Amino acid sequence: MACADDPQALGDEAVAARAADLCQAAESVADPANAPYYIIGTEVPVPGGAHEDLQELAITRVEDLTKTIEIQRRMFELRGLHGAWDRVIGVVVQPGVEFDHARVIDYQPEKAKTLSEAILRFERLAYEAHSTDYQTETALTNLVRDHFAILKVGPGLTYAAREALFALSHIEQEWITDRPRSDVRAKLDEVMMDQPKYWEPYYGGTEAERALARKYSFSDRLRYYWPDPTVEASFQFLVKNLSEAPPPLSLLSQFAPSAFRAIRNGELRNDPLSIIRHRIQEVLGMYARACGMSRSGGIVKEG
Repeated sequence: MACADDPQALGDEAVAARAADLCQAAESVADPANAPYYIIGTEVPVPGGAHEDLQELAITRVEDLTKTIEIQRRMFELRGLHGAWDRVIGVVVQPGVEFDHARVIDYQPEKAKTLSEAILRFERLAYEAHSTDYQTETALTNLVRDHFAILKVGPGLTYAAREALFALSHIEQEWITDRPRSDVRAKLDEVMMDQPKYWEPYYGGTEAERALARKYSFSDRLRYYWPDPTVEASFQFLVKNLSEAPPPLSLLSQFAPSAFRAIRNGELRNDPLSIIRHRIQEVLGMYARACGMSRSGGIVKEG
């Protein structure tokens, strides 16, 4: 990412030089007995989700891949980082997957075939697919098969946590009638409106569209607000209410059907934190299966 006084787009040489400088700093304090591994490459999106037209999403060109690897290798060698270069295991690319606030572009193996095959020219290297949130399990499996073996996921996990927490909030609204409720969804939106810096630059449209995006956008900008003291207190109050008065199965079936099934099967406790973790683990489970975690496979990278 460009620094404050940089041009908007940095040249390949500058990017590679800075990456090598960072590596040199890391190597200077690394434990030789537990030396770090590295991933290189600059095909990363602006934080917060895509802003480009997803219909025109460009897959990384093989010539750009080759150039990135060669320039980065040269910059490592100029700094004497030969051993570190031997621990470079991945390169970030765009295999044609992306999401914005409401849409997902799924992996299409035939379109990435040339890029997929190109990595075989380079010893030890696999691809990191930078933005695999909300891909189907089939797409994730195909990505790993095609050498995009490091699957980066970020808001896809916090979005899953938000889904579970909102479901519990709806359950609380129906179930807790004899004492105060947390009103966590309303408190969250109040804080977001009072402190709009994390979402306002990203969400356009009408007021109604922006209100919908604050809650349900795939970019999940509300993830930055969970540590706020007001929101945290409201969340803890929700947990307290539903821990002291576990909701009936009928409400779980209505608002959290996958948790309901797990509870009915004796696989999950009926408590709010377990239900939230369960929803996150459902998403992680897709990645684990796609990566073949029980055998040699890919890596899930949470970003």
